[in-house]
Parts: sequence; structure tokens; C-alpha cells
Amino acid sequence: MKVFPSIDVSGGRAVKRVRGVKGTGIDLGDPVKWAEFWAAEGAKGLHVVDLDGAEAGRPINTDVINEVINVAKSSGLWVQVAGGLRELDHLRLYPKADAYVLGSKAHSDPHFVEEVAGEFGKDKVIVAIDLKGGKVSIDGWKREVPVGLKEALDRFEGAPLRGFMYTYVDTEGTMEGPDLEGVRYIKHRFPTKLLEYAGGVGSREHVLELFEAGADVVVVGMALYTGKLKLKDLV
Repeated sequence: MKVFPSIDVSGGRAVKRVRGVKGTGIDLGDPVKWAEFWAAEGAKGLHVVDLDGAEAGRPINTDVINEVINVAKSSGLWVQVAGGLRELDHLRLYPKADAYVLGSKAHSDPHFVEEVAGEFGKDKVIVAIDLKGGKVSIDGWKREVPVGLKEALDRFEGAPLRGFMYTYVDTEGTMEGPDLEGVRYIKHRFPTKLLEYAGGVGSREHVLELFEAGADVVVVGMALYTGKLKLKDLV
């Protein structure tokens, strides 16, 4: 099983929020220490998010995220970065990242995916599909795009990308369970593309169900940080 811990950064600190709402969840301290911890626990990769960047529309926590990347890469981990990546110059701020997760800009301007693939290669492009109340959510989950999962995926038929990062916002940070139906649908539409999932994972059974549904990578946050799940039981 391929499970990536998430490291969400706000104000230079690692945090976990419930459904993305600022002020909820827990403050976890130094993101770099967590990168070291997850490497020691046997992680194969990390999903690193600039929460402030997602809301601001530009990278904010660049220095600390690059420290996280350096620590992770020194331990042989795969690292993907998300949050506020709206211009090519934003991606250039993270030269050692293995992949870039494109959300808001990809949905407002699907051609941006081609631009990124043209400069960095399509294997570094992962498109975020963040679903909230049945609609795609962007700008740090503050704004809704009036399309559902099917219409969102339609925009990326034939696009040069490695795959998708599907986040079910309605259960993000709650550990109440994943959206298996959505995972099955995306895998059916794009069977050859990488499919990553986040949102509501709270048990080993959830992880197993997601892999059976077609997920290639499961990103886990709250359940790991609260101790409900142990990474060593999942990798």
C-alpha cells in the first residue's frame, strides 16, 4: 500500500484542519520535524500543502516548505507540493519537488496544465479535484466552481498530466470515511492515470477500501497526527 502523510503549512507551522476551516483542528509545530519523523517511520512520500498560499493565490510558506522538501529528498522520499501554484514562477520556487498539484488555476484555465507540462514535463503535473458539496472547490476551498466531478474531469481529457489528487472536502479532517464512489468513477474514466485520494480516512479498513476502489496513493493526515492510525501499519 502506498500511503503519503500530509504536511499542511500555515504561518510556518504544521497544522491539520477540519474540512479546511481555519481555526479548527490542531497545531502540530515544526513542519521540518514532521518530515524527519515521517521519513523515520518509513514513509515513501509526502503531500505538502501551503494552506496560506492556497488562500492568497501565491506561495507564502516557501522557505519552510523547501526545508521540508530537502529533508524528505535526503531520505529518498517522493514529495509533491500544493497550494497557491498559479504561475510558472510559483512552481520554479520549488525546484526539487517531484510533482506539482495544480488546483485553482487548472480549473479556471485548463491550458495552464499544458504550460506546466511543457516546462516541467507531464509526469510532474497532478491536477487537484477538491469536491465540496458536490461541486469543485478552489481558492483554498473558499470559492466554488459550478461543476461537479464529471464536468471537472471532462476538462482534462487528453491533457498532459501524471494524474489526479482527489480530495473529498466534506469529510476532510473528520476521519468519518472516504468517498469510494468518487474514486471508482475517476479510475473508470482515467484508468491509466495516477489517482491519489484524501479526505475522511480514519482506519486501516478505509485505506484498504480505497485501494480496492482504484486509488494508487492514499494521503492521510488527521488520523496519523492524532494517533488513530500508525503509518507503520499501512506501509
